[in-house]
Amino acid sequence: MARKRGGPATPPQGRRIRLQVIAMGVVFLLGGLGLAVFSATYMWRLSDKAERLRAGGVAVTASVTNFYDGSGRGSSPDAITVTYNYEGKQYQARIKCGGGTGCHREPAPETTVWVDPAEPSEFVAANGNTSGSLSFFNSWTRIVAGSLFAVAGVALLVAILYGDRLLAWNRMRKTRG
Repeated sequence: MARKRGGPATPPQGRRIRLQVIAMGVVFLLGGLGLAVFSATYMWRLSDKAERLRAGGVAVTASVTNFYDGSGRGSSPDAITVTYNYEGKQYQARIKCGGGTGCHREPAPETTVWVDPAEPSEFVAANGNTSGSLSFFNSWTRIVAGSLFAVAGVALLVAILYGDRLLAWNRMRKTRG
């Protein structure tokens, strides 16, 4: 295909689509890996913080208010507001209510929290949830979703980079057998 002198050299349409699919595969792969790894790291740090505060934190009685039952499709997780006093200052935070399945009934009006003496706004409640438990990244579904996006990215990259070879190998295998 001849081009006019001085005109821009445009890549053929097939090559442009190929580059777009490669870019999309890389974005899916890196974004999915990033989400899965960041979520797993965040959850690990929350678990480590909970263990550390249970062992070395100061036990304080906290009041539980604002119970939110997140039952229903698309709603946020069950949450409670925990308010406590430590060394004359009042602290308040929203945390998950209960475990992975949420709360099945309204929680007690008081609970025990173990407060970090160095950073009093950091705590772990008796139900095992920490002051960062309502974070977007504190969910197993983020790890699974990130992994699925990474697998989709790998599949796109394999299909675009090795698709012709795989099709030729499959045709050759069928004609032999």
